[in-house]
Amino acid sequence: MTDNPTSPQSPIWLRITLFLSLALNLLIAGLVGGFFLFSGPNERADRGPRDLGSLYTRALDQEDRRALRRDFARGLASQGRERGAIVTDVQAALEVLRATPFDVDAFGQALANQSSRRSQREEIGRQALSNRIAEMSDAERAAYADRVEDGLAGLAKRLGQ
Repeated sequence: MTDNPTSPQSPIWLRITLFLSLALNLLIAGLVGGFFLFSGPNERADRGPRDLGSLYTRALDQEDRRALRRDFARGLASQGRERGAIVTDVQAALEVLRATPFDVDAFGQALANQSSRRSQREEIGRQALSNRIAEMSDAERAAYADRVEDGLAGLAKRLGQ
């Protein structure tokens, strides 16, 4: 009896497909692994330190964050503000950017309008956060302060301080 040492070969297209699939999987695994190994989700090279407002809001528990968002939305609504206003502001700036000739004063005014709207939103946010914290018991506020301090320690570490 003679054994045939050669086995039937797979079609070339199947071998190429399997090779490409393996290469793609290894590439994705390497990217994800490298991201978490070398920088992590909070320490990307292109991300600057978060503003201090987010330090305070991230320290809230999930229920308080939901309530803060609700309070913030109510504050915007009470002033006749809506989220679409941001889009409208940027569209106005885009019109000025595309105009010929370029009107530097009109563009500066468009940026000033955006800055004013942002300041108003920040004030609504500050008030909502202050009210939320005022509703906490002493123990809840102390635990919140500990979470803010933990967040600050993480920020200081990322900044190399």
